[in-house]
Amino acid sequence: MELIHITRESGIPLIGCIAFGIIDRGTDLLQVRPTTMCNMHCRFCSVSANSPDMHPASFTVDKDYLLEELKKIIEFKGVECEINLDSVGEITTYSQLTELVKGIKAIPKVKRISMQTNGTLLTGEKVYALEKAGISQINLSINSLDSKQAADLSGCSTYSLDHILQIAKMIADSSIQLLIAPVWIPKVNDAEMPKLVELAKKLNAKIGIQKYETYRYSRKIKGIKPITFWKFYQQLKAMEKETGTKLALTKEDFGIHKASRLPAVFEEREKIQAVVKCPGWQKAQMIAAAKGVCVSVNKCLAEAGKRVRIKILENKNNIYVAEMAG
Repeated sequence: MELIHITRESGIPLIGCIAFGIIDRGTDLLQVRPTTMCNMHCRFCSVSANSPDMHPASFTVDKDYLLEELKKIIEFKGVECEINLDSVGEITTYSQLTELVKGIKAIPKVKRISMQTNGTLLTGEKVYALEKAGISQINLSINSLDSKQAADLSGCSTYSLDHILQIAKMIADSSIQLLIAPVWIPKVNDAEMPKLVELAKKLNAKIGIQKYETYRYSRKIKGIKPITFWKFYQQLKAMEKETGTKLALTKEDFGIHKASRLPAVFEEREKIQAVVKCPGWQKAQMIAAAKGVCVSVNKCLAEAGKRVRIKILENKNNIYVAEMAG
């Protein structure tokens, strides 16, 4: 797998790609993705992380470049923002994570910093360093309290549930808010959900149960199909009555509100000229740059540095996907 380092000098913008950089979905929460690397191979991963056949290139973004661009976007939005450090891989594989948190904390109008992690690379020392750097909340993935099932779902033979539970306790005992974030996989870990709710109560943590989803490039558990959102929320509400814990959460429960959105640079079906920069995150894809954003161009064989004519297929949330045009 090729590792691509994104710096200001690379000429690769940090707006436009789902896999790395900064994502603005029109709220006061900004997603910051400094890496695509992952250390596990979860059987239900919605993006098939850590699969070289699916993702021949991986990306890591220079900390200072990321902070400079993030500051500009926060200034544009003009409101206090939460910064959510997440990844299409695992955020703790980013070598400058603690320094990144410190840098974000120093930006005016940052009200909270949260992050998603599978917890496997965390230690007590790293939790303390993140606490000191200014992290507000850690969303910790725990999908089962059965050690054998937890390891099986992780796709990693070295996965240790005992270690994850120790990390959960360390986070809960710190000033960092802990949120336990399991994925509810129908007919697989149904029985584990009430147990995880009780664990959250015991640790005085929040819990945010996620719906199992599959997409074109997802890893899929054989014989298991996602349920509808209606059924998912009906199940959550039934469990709320059993456990006395609110589980059907909304944006408001997470304190997320609408805020000015970065304007779209290109419209769908628009044909543009762009300069190819590097391989894309998906197979047979290249990243191109134009007007300060990057565009993922499918089925592109052009070499880096070449100017190409492309047609925009998607532009939702300033995430641009295109195909070759002529």
